[in-house]
Amino acid sequence: MEYARLESALLRDVDDTYYFSAQCRQCGHGARLSLTRLRDHLGDGYPLVKVREKLRCERCGNRNVVITFLAPDQRTGNLVHLFDRSPRR
Repeated sequence: MEYARLESALLRDVDDTYYFSAQCRQCGHGARLSLTRLRDHLGDGYPLVKVREKLRCERCGNRNVVITFLAPDQRTGNLVHLFDRSPRR
């Protein structure tokens, strides 16, 4: 099975079985995004890769966010390291 890719998918190509989240680079706040809600708000034909431009941290208002996008076949393992605020070694 071929899954949608962040670089080429439209919102119509994905659903909430994909893991799509954002983390603020300024305050570290992170949240999983509902692709269904994004589709309702932005429309089916909106490019997935451009969603980042529309995001703003709900805590501090910063627009500098990091996106995590995983296809259903990539949803294994522990993702906590993606939201760890301590520096990596």
